[in-house]
Amino acid sequence: MKILYLSTPSFADCDIPLVRAMQAKGYDVTYLLMLAPHSLQYTIIDIKKEYPHTGVFPSSVYPELKTFDGYIDMDKFFVANRTSNKSYSLSYWKKTLSIYRFIRRNKFDVIHTPCLFGLKHMLFYFAGCKVVTTIHDPFPHTGEKNRTSIQNRKIAVRYSNGIVLLNNKQKDEFCSFYNVSPNKLCINKLGVYENIALMASDVINGTKNNILFFGRISPYKGIEYLCEAMEIVRKDVPNATLTIAGSGRIYFDINPYMNKGYIDLHNRFIKTEEIATMLKQCSICVCPYTDATQSGVIMTSFALSKPVIASNVGGLGEMIDEGKSGLLVEPKNPVALANAILKLLKNPIELARMESYIHESYYKGKDSWFSIADKYIDFYNKIL
Repeated sequence: MKILYLSTPSFADCDIPLVRAMQAKGYDVTYLLMLAPHSLQYTIIDIKKEYPHTGVFPSSVYPELKTFDGYIDMDKFFVANRTSNKSYSLSYWKKTLSIYRFIRRNKFDVIHTPCLFGLKHMLFYFAGCKVVTTIHDPFPHTGEKNRTSIQNRKIAVRYSNGIVLLNNKQKDEFCSFYNVSPNKLCINKLGVYENIALMASDVINGTKNNILFFGRISPYKGIEYLCEAMEIVRKDVPNATLTIAGSGRIYFDINPYMNKGYIDLHNRFIKTEEIATMLKQCSICVCPYTDATQSGVIMTSFALSKPVIASNVGGLGEMIDEGKSGLLVEPKNPVALANAILKLLKNPIELARMESYIHESYYKGKDSWFSIADKYIDFYNKIL
């Protein structure tokens, strides 16, 4: 079985560990990374200079990608490059056609992608192989709905031979909304975003009682409830601090909290190396979301064995082993969130036990990428 994993830099932090696990198990997996000028620096991809040609090329055209040498098979790592950010430019269509020809020439049996191929990519559904699409967010987040995103999901569901969801909780709603049979679905999970751990190897552990929120800032992330919770936390733990790191508009009045001097705000794009440092130096990561399907933030935190406190919304309850890898709280409830933070800050032995559990489970046990890869291979065989 020949497998093509076709993706973009926005998913590289979870795709590359999966490709590595499949290759380590002896499967024939090629990784094709689609690049455009606007996506050269994203998650764990950090390319400084654009390659000035359009088409499919060996990854060696970008020297920065050599950082993955020894991690995945570089002879099976290619880039699909375009030189324009415009969706309907000549470069865009040349790149799309180059990918189609690459698929046909290599006679892949399965294309697996986390990308929602809409009308602009219909060609890929007719390239002579089965298509498996992982839908990270079955439904757009609150405040982010638009006709195109829904349409692309519907096209992916209709034309893909298999659909992967990353939580079981939304399975029934997904099948009903998109009118799809459960037999077409594979319920799998994310593993830890382990590449980030390599970037933090020289960072000294621990800034005591520091709470970390990181990721793109958006209304559904619930940061205002975290700020309210910190007011309660600091009455009991006066030296507790909060780091907020991520790009996006601050959608509420944060100044009353900022004026008290315990918040370290980095309102900009945060490079992976910076996130690694922040994680290594925090005590707990918090995801106070008001809605969600799954969270790469949780898996990034787990990569450095950091416990996570998260709202019990969407599939987040399936990502956290309650009391083992973190704690779940009611959404939009600052008091519940504060109590959970205090429970861990005031119990360092419990915190250390969680850190140990996370490392054992996600790097060696049932939640490792190797276990996840096995489930995907079984699904590929099912649809072939």
